[in-house]
Amino acid sequence: MAYASPTTINASRGLESFIPYLSTVTEFWFGRMLIFAVMLIFFFGYMRSKNGNFFSAFAVSSYVTFIISMLFWAINMITGLDFVYVVGITLVASAMLLIRNSQN
Repeated sequence: MAYASPTTINASRGLESFIPYLSTVTEFWFGRMLIFAVMLIFFFGYMRSKNGNFFSAFAVSSYVTFIISMLFWAINMITGLDFVYVVGITLVASAMLLIRNSQN
């Protein structure tokens, strides 16, 4: 499949012309990997600051990822299925956190 040349993008319009091109060329992998990187950064950052509290770190990172992926989905940087996966991960993290806190 032939892609449009990057020189055909009107860069003076800003990111609204570049992001669809980037998503098309990488077949949405750029957005997916960016969301995954954000989740890992928040996960390990929170785990390090809270001395290894896995459930809280997983919940915090999934909430932040949910908000960022909602924005990415709105600007067509990830697909709807990717957003559904993020929502599912957020629900699982919330359930794990609630179950863990109710046992204590």
